[in-house]
Amino acid sequence: LAMPAPAPAQSGIEVKGGFSYGNVSNRGLLPGALRERTGFAVGVGVGVSRNLLAFGAEALYAQRGVESSSEPDSSRKLDYVDVPLYVRAALPLASVTPFAYAGPQLSFEVRCRSGDAACPDTDRPMTSYAAVIGGGVRLGKPGGFSLEGRYVYGLTDLKLSTVTSADSYQTRSFLILGGFAF
Repeated sequence: LAMPAPAPAQSGIEVKGGFSYGNVSNRGLLPGALRERTGFAVGVGVGVSRNLLAFGAEALYAQRGVESSSEPDSSRKLDYVDVPLYVRAALPLASVTPFAYAGPQLSFEVRCRSGDAACPDTDRPMTSYAAVIGGGVRLGKPGGFSLEGRYVYGLTDLKLSTVTSADSYQTRSFLILGGFAF
């Protein structure tokens, strides 16, 4: 009878946005001096928490890819709607709540540009899969501001090159996001 009652589940909505630093693995067949594409990410998330664990889902518009200053046709500017699902562990303290999370992500391609034109037809998949891992801190309870860093490790071959090869290309990106929870 003296056992504490479990805390009720809490749910919330969060609006977030920030910077996306995208890259593509295995750039060997894409000519030119390639560098990461810096873009933005913006979206909303929902979550349900109980004690120290939470489950969440988001919908983010995110920009990724590679850019070339020497050969614009070698650039691949990829825009996606990302839908990550994750499990989050949090440690609520007096004024801040640090957290870490991980889970799968499904991404839907919205646009692919090569220079100023659409990407060449390479039977590229319009849906890709990734693994997400991240962490951050929330200020305020139960809502408030949050700041987080996230790494997205693409698992799907994007088939970016028109040259037949055993090479595969996956997205890699790092996001720095700020958010506000209601």
